[in-house]
Amino acid sequence: MKFPRNEKHKVKATLDLTPLIDVVFQLILFFLLTSTFVVQSSIPVELPEVQAELPAQEKHLTITLGLGDGGPENQGPVSISDGETEILIAEWAELHAKLLEIHEQDPEATVLISADRGVTTGRLITVMDYANRAGITKYGIAAQQVEEGGS
Repeated sequence: MKFPRNEKHKVKATLDLTPLIDVVFQLILFFLLTSTFVVQSSIPVELPEVQAELPAQEKHLTITLGLGDGGPENQGPVSISDGETEILIAEWAELHAKLLEIHEQDPEATVLISADRGVTTGRLITVMDYANRAGITKYGIAAQQVEEGGS
């Protein structure tokens, strides 16, 4: 016996994507809000303040100069960070070797020097000298921008 088919009442199987899209959107928001975009150095540094607008700089390497004991000549800790790993420097030869390695990998590498406001100019110049000797000519000095009228 053959039953007549009624095309009006045919059931079509569909997949509702709205809950899936909601879950994916929530995951994206979660990861955006919980991820850290600014890499903090393990050496506490109080940056000098400037009132001028600072240009954004692309950097490949950050050298942090701190105050206190340790580091080359026991004048304060020095660290090198490439955004993923941070290395504490005990001797200037280590700094020079790392800068040579970075320059070999990328001759156009940019180095950001983040020095505490209490670090002597001579120590800052020493780091810049090692960068020049390694062939790195693009470097900047980090500063913290303050609002107009601020101290």
